[in-house]
Amino acid sequence: MKRIYGIITAMAVMATVTACDKKNDKKNESSESTPAVTTTAEKGDVTATVPQSTEEAEDVTENITEAPTEDLTMPEDIPAFEEQLDENVIAAAQQLFEKACETEWKFTVGSPYSLDTSEYFSNKYGWQFFLITDEGINSLDDVKADYHSVFSENYNDTLDELYMEQGGRVYCLNGARGSDIFYEGSEVVEITGRDEGEIRFKVIDSYDGASFGGEAYTEEREFVIVKDSDGKWKVSKFKLPY
Repeated sequence: MKRIYGIITAMAVMATVTACDKKNDKKNESSESTPAVTTTAEKGDVTATVPQSTEEAEDVTENITEAPTEDLTMPEDIPAFEEQLDENVIAAAQQLFEKACETEWKFTVGSPYSLDTSEYFSNKYGWQFFLITDEGINSLDDVKADYHSVFSENYNDTLDELYMEQGGRVYCLNGARGSDIFYEGSEVVEITGRDEGEIRFKVIDSYDGASFGGEAYTEEREFVIVKDSDGKWKVSKFKLPY
């Protein structure tokens, strides 16, 4: 159990956080209780070294090379160095939830890649798919590899409907839609269960339609992370709240 706590907290520190809250910046941060981590990133690969003592932690400095958010990978399985309180695990899960929101929105609503809108083809429904121009994105498998750096290999994605291969290139639907105007934010409120290689959380999504003649309400969802076959912790159960 100590191992799981340390892993999840270290992983969350490395994630580039973009808040799910579209209207208010309501991130739950727990930097005071999060251990110092030295991270390096090159060509989308991220590794982490966790200090083994307080003295060592004080000497740690960050050396980060900028990498696109969509290329960020979760950390390897690293040993826990202390037992974490549930409140710290929940704070880490909050950041992971926000990362899942960011990733799902970019891949399924917009596009995390650069597109050439002058080059496209249409499917049988007349939907236009635009050419992805990013280097290294040459197949649907490349797209899925990026997406599943955050989501588990067993998570059912819809990428086959949004990305298509043709002539050795990959095209993106880049479907646009607005977000739920009632959405206010989401909060991971408690751990509901844990097993070896899995932690389950309760998330409360808040909505407020008062400004539009409606009323405030909340919805409860389950958020689950698991350890994948590659030894990394990823999102297993999730629903975009907006």
